[in-house]
Amino acid sequence: MANHSKKINLAKEQLEDAIELLVNGRYISCLTLAGAAEEIFTTLADVKTGKNPFNIIHELINYDLAAEGNQQISRGKFRKVRNSARNLVKHHDPGDKESVHINRRGQALATLGQAMISADILEVKYKNKRKYNAWLKQHRDT
Repeated sequence: MANHSKKINLAKEQLEDAIELLVNGRYISCLTLAGAAEEIFTTLADVKTGKNPFNIIHELINYDLAAEGNQQISRGKFRKVRNSARNLVKHHDPGDKESVHINRRGQALATLGQAMISADILEVKYKNKRKYNAWLKQHRDT
């Protein structure tokens, strides 16, 4: 039987589960689930608040690049770089390589962070934030 669900609630569940996956070392599953939550939260944040977390992060990166004397990155290139790891682990098309080389933990952490930023903009209350912070503190230098 089909159920009616608000997408914000689905994304909240995905985010909560992604945090659990991160703290349990299941980085690829965290990456894909956090990516799904991030896409929903980011679009909702843009529509509901006019704040687009993707654009904010892109602007911050370009600010840092310019401050260091480096060339800025276009929005399209940033989107491609940002989404490349999650797309590599979610899709396989004919002709694609059968293996991938990514920083599993780093990509999971980055995508989860993006989802959390968007959830926070929307003032979504979600479980496992303490678990995430404890994990982050424990693994900060590893």
